[in-house]
Amino acid sequence: MSEPKDFFAATAAAAAAAASSTSLRSSEQRDMDRESNSNEADDWSVSDYAGEGVQRSNSGAQDTLDITQYPKYGWVDVTSEFHEACQELLPGELAQDMLFGLFEAMSAIEIMDPKMDVGMGFDKTDLPPPSFEAAVAMGAIKLAGLEPAELIGVFDALFACLVSWLEGNSMDQVLFTCLYLHAPAQIQDKALRAFCTAVRNLIVVIKNIIILAAVNEEEDFQLYGNSALLAAEKAQPATIAPQLKEVEDELVRKCKQLNASEDQILMAVVHRLRFMRHLFQAIYQVELMSSAESAEEAVNEIYKNLNVAAELLPLIRRTIERGTQPVEGSEAPNPMGFSPRIHDRSQPPTFPRSIKIRERPASYQFLEEMVARFKYACKVIRYKDYYTALNFLIEYSRKSGHCILSRSVLQTLFSSSIRLAHGKQSMKQFLRYSVQCFNSPPVLNPKHPVNNDPKVQQHLETFFRYCISMNTFNQFIRLCGFNRARQRDKLAHLIENFDPLQVDAARLDSLMNQLANERAMEGNEVHATALKHSTHFSTWVLYNCFRAMYIYLMSGFELELYAVHEFLYIYWYPYEFLVGFIVSALTRTENILLAQEEYAEHQSRTQLNGSGGGSNNKNRKAAKPKKHKKQQRPYRQEIVYYHAVLSLCGGMYKAMGALTKDGRVRLPMSKFDNEEIRYIRRFAPFVPLTSPPPVSYAEFKNIRDHLMLSSVEDLYTYAAKHFDQARNVLESIQNPEQEILDLLQIARTNFVVMNVLARGHQKELKRQPEFDFSKHSYFPIIKLK
Repeated sequence: MSEPKDFFAATAAAAAAAASSTSLRSSEQRDMDRESNSNEADDWSVSDYAGEGVQRSNSGAQDTLDITQYPKYGWVDVTSEFHEACQELLPGELAQDMLFGLFEAMSAIEIMDPKMDVGMGFDKTDLPPPSFEAAVAMGAIKLAGLEPAELIGVFDALFACLVSWLEGNSMDQVLFTCLYLHAPAQIQDKALRAFCTAVRNLIVVIKNIIILAAVNEEEDFQLYGNSALLAAEKAQPATIAPQLKEVEDELVRKCKQLNASEDQILMAVVHRLRFMRHLFQAIYQVELMSSAESAEEAVNEIYKNLNVAAELLPLIRRTIERGTQPVEGSEAPNPMGFSPRIHDRSQPPTFPRSIKIRERPASYQFLEEMVARFKYACKVIRYKDYYTALNFLIEYSRKSGHCILSRSVLQTLFSSSIRLAHGKQSMKQFLRYSVQCFNSPPVLNPKHPVNNDPKVQQHLETFFRYCISMNTFNQFIRLCGFNRARQRDKLAHLIENFDPLQVDAARLDSLMNQLANERAMEGNEVHATALKHSTHFSTWVLYNCFRAMYIYLMSGFELELYAVHEFLYIYWYPYEFLVGFIVSALTRTENILLAQEEYAEHQSRTQLNGSGGGSNNKNRKAAKPKKHKKQQRPYRQEIVYYHAVLSLCGGMYKAMGALTKDGRVRLPMSKFDNEEIRYIRRFAPFVPLTSPPPVSYAEFKNIRDHLMLSSVEDLYTYAAKHFDQARNVLESIQNPEQEILDLLQIARTNFVVMNVLARGHQKELKRQPEFDFSKHSYFPIIKLK
């Protein structure tokens, strides 16, 4: 049972009654009681817990004590002593006692915290949070005759609530604090009714897109709120655009009858309605992509709506001040129509209690960036093969990974454009076409004579069916839709799935080569040449595996998971192994493509020479000699990029070795750290792979010990040479993107720093340098303090 509120007062009264009864005892009995009580260490009396005032109140008669009154404690102000004690603690530290551990500390933080305690921050003088009906009866909100400034204020506040919902807050605590959203059908003002109905339907559409994409996590987005409110009025998204358009036309006609100042403020209302209409149409069309007959036409329509929405946003941002503004110090985003604490008592205790809704300028800035991300996502329809699509999704995730709706829209557009989820193009066809685009295996070329060989097709069917059953390539695409932290967790499991695919791809390449040898022995040189290929399928699988490993390893810098003293072996692995494997795979693919191109030219010349003479060629014009055709190198730019990355990793690896040997890197105490355990955990996802083979800690230690035999000055010089090589490679890239320019600045700066340290700068001052990752997530600028 829970203790009553006057528990301490009742206890004090009981103690007083016990004290008065003991005064009637004989002195002998009191001596016996005192002797027995002295043997019990845990015994206590009222003086042990009651203050001086309580003790004085207990000295009187029992009938003089009013136990219904608030007990009078002997409170002592310990504020100054508490703050003095807190000054000894650093941020993040907790005081620990035998009876006060981490659990008690967390409970102490949560109790009376406005973010966790529903009772805190509530002004008892305020009226209880009203419902929509109660607010209408009290006259707290208007249903008709709203002024343009009031409409602008409500619209801007709703956009701010929408943005706050997309950032991961509960819809009950942001969107449904707007009382107008509880019953839009009862609103008499046409503009407000149409806008609120659009917001209600937009909530449903956004939820459907995010559920279908399935790339959200608990920390990204809260899908479910007060479903009873959404179910009160059935969603009809197809009717929203006509309703908004009708209200727009009516207001535009009204603007023509007003003077200039009134016309401007009413046009601000029109701009918001128009923006909502085009934004709603774009998002709704994304949801309908799965059933569209032509993906290209659907994406073009989405892009047109996004363009209009982007043009309206600057006009809206200039008129934010024309609407009603939130009251200073109030939690409501608008003076009318919002009740921030309406859902406090209906939420479970685990929900955050204090929600800060975005300010209006910041909300429109978010919407402007979101529209730009949507427009960029529409480009995914251009990429029809796995290689180009994966590169696009990785780049998009790096730039737009914080917005769950943007990531979900991209996943929906991609799956709808290639129809993986709806049967118009199977995953097997998509992967088959992707391998053909990547390195063009002869067995996948429909013009080659072996394409109709049933034995070859059976082996190909088995391989691609196995790829689909493993679901590795599809998961790699979906993985790019998750937030950056979750991507790393899922990459660790994805990398393990590449090992059986590598084995199966190597088996398929071996079978193709075996069939080619059999055809050659049979004397069928055409079939043998067509079947010959190096390692087409295994190279394709290995390249994607290496990409996953590289992203996994380097994302630790972006997420700030690595300590500075770990940088040495983290940069060592891509320098010694991983980036070299990526370059090797791409170079091998280019060589395969070049060899096939030369073979195709040889075949065409042979056929041309073989067809000479005869009556059929009498009237044929002489063939013009072809100009020298430039050989295709589709991966040349990426190879150059990874050469620069290789030099940067080498520079950072040797720079960390020099800084560690020079005593400029703080190392953990040996009794609190085990480097081998750290190393094993960092590279644990790579252990199950057959290729590349795992590198043990003993091998790394031998390589590092060999590196450390060089002097500190030589190590700084080696690092400077690597950064100089990276600079030369990056400067050779024509029309560089922003990432290339950032890497170029990093290479130049670190080259100078390494040369300065090699000449003995600050030799006596052993300070750890600062590693600035602001320019690039993977490679820092080394700054001397």
